[in-house]
Amino acid sequence: MGDAAGPVEQASAALARVGFAEVECVPRLDQALARLRASQPDLLVIPLQGLDPIRLATLEREIRSRAEISVIGTAPQADPELIVRAMRAGVHEFLVQPPGAEELASAVDRLFRRSGTSTSAGQLIAVYTAKGGLGATSIAVNVAQSCAARSRGTRVALVDCVFTGGDVRLFLDLRPSYDVEHLITKLDDVDRPMLDSLLTPGPAGVSVLPASEDALFAESVDAATAVAILERLREHFDVTVADCEHHLSERTLAILDSADRILLVTQANVPALRSAQRTLALFARLGYSESKVCVVVNRFQSGDAFTLATVTESLEHEVFASLPNDYKTSVASLNRGVCVGQQDASSKLARSYVELAAKLRQNPQQSAMPAQRRDERAGILSLFGKSGGRPRVA
Repeated sequence: MGDAAGPVEQASAALARVGFAEVECVPRLDQALARLRASQPDLLVIPLQGLDPIRLATLEREIRSRAEISVIGTAPQADPELIVRAMRAGVHEFLVQPPGAEELASAVDRLFRRSGTSTSAGQLIAVYTAKGGLGATSIAVNVAQSCAARSRGTRVALVDCVFTGGDVRLFLDLRPSYDVEHLITKLDDVDRPMLDSLLTPGPAGVSVLPASEDALFAESVDAATAVAILERLREHFDVTVADCEHHLSERTLAILDSADRILLVTQANVPALRSAQRTLALFARLGYSESKVCVVVNRFQSGDAFTLATVTESLEHEVFASLPNDYKTSVASLNRGVCVGQQDASSKLARSYVELAAKLRQNPQQSAMPAQRRDERAGILSLFGKSGGRPRVA
């Protein structure tokens, strides 16, 4: 609709690489909705700026009635309030308008990944929370160590996906010779011996890829590069654990799309649960299956006002695991730069991590969405319609 996808020629070139034909544009929302009803399109690109609540509600009704459609919204600025309203209305992706050719292609690529399954042998576990201070990094570190310790010969990689200034190296008291910067320069030629030389040895044989210490480095890591890093590791490791940023940037979203399991970290208090509710609602919009999203309640105490049953009811999502609040053991392990299992293997917290790792590995290959949902969105995406078996852009 309008210039939401940028100049027609640029959009055509960006989309041609995945099989799109000509681009068709419509100037107004009523014409866009008419095309939706007439053509049963796969993908709509629409400007969000200026959409009042009535028109946004009209768009939402149309989106809800067509489970197969994917929607990319654009606006001149990344206004958080506008983005939230758009996501609640069913929009799947947001881009700053006008999107560059690479940005548009990346957004469509993410939609493809959500509708497909991973062919990589290794399992990718992404640890995410939209609210800082809930212990996500500690969980990532200890899950990686527990996965490696529970089965001799299991190759485990731990990646700090907070690409600048991440805390994984701090949690494990690492002084690495190499970090993610060095791996990126060699991505096209990477093999197992090279990975073994670039990654830093961690607990129980875990291979760690720390973040860069360069304050500007993260700006150079786009979504495609982030996914490429993890896919290279999945080719050579049985389990790859990614400690994600605490906001849904383009690259974080790409990582979550690629993951087999997402550990959504929360705590049994109102602010944390409210954040988890919003995140689960967004994950549902993105088409993530319930089995892919694993809610982990960290620092849980039996005397908390919120019981696990209350948390489940509040989130309308099963609690996958809970980790006990053991401040003494946690702080001692952090101060020593070791995992909880190394600090006190007999502690209830250490045993909980072992149980969590075992549960995650019971069904290591998880698809990004249920089979029915994949079938609905398995076709080539187009911007307003199809032409026979060949995708067409409108």
